[in-house]
Amino acid sequence: KLKTKTFLKFCFRLPNKTHIPVIMVGPGTGLAPFRGFIQEKKHQKNEGKSVGEVVLYFGCRNQDTDFMYEEELQSYVDDGVMKMHVAFSRDQENKFYVSHLLEQNRADVWRILGQENGHFYVCGDAKRMARDVNEIIINIAETEGKMSRNEAEAFVKKLMSQKRYSADVWS
Repeated sequence: KLKTKTFLKFCFRLPNKTHIPVIMVGPGTGLAPFRGFIQEKKHQKNEGKSVGEVVLYFGCRNQDTDFMYEEELQSYVDDGVMKMHVAFSRDQENKFYVSHLLEQNRADVWRILGQENGHFYVCGDAKRMARDVNEIIINIAETEGKMSRNEAEAFVKKLMSQKRYSADVWS
């Protein structure tokens, strides 16, 4: 099992090479640093730089009351800066979280992390969300990467040691 301390020792910044794809997972207030990341990617794109795929997984309780930056984020989607997947955990009978979205998009997550050497960021709750997301990434490496459990765990640890999996999480 990964301990929260493991997450906190990494630098939280975009890769220097603009063409590298990134996945950001930021439920609730975890969105804060990603707004800056997305603004930077838009700036890079406007400067004519080659910008890799940018994918945001955002979640909150209710779309109508908690999705504070909806118009801003949608404008980035409309401008072709990023793709966005959203989960509103309380807008339906069964709770639905960003971890469910990652699971649904497992082939794309693997393509970016396992084949295109992308970077993965998670920001938010350490107690549950970050651990659930970490477990999903290990499972994706197992199934999509056709790895054993041990190989998948080693793959995720390698992503972390290469600073390709970064987290800013709190309890």
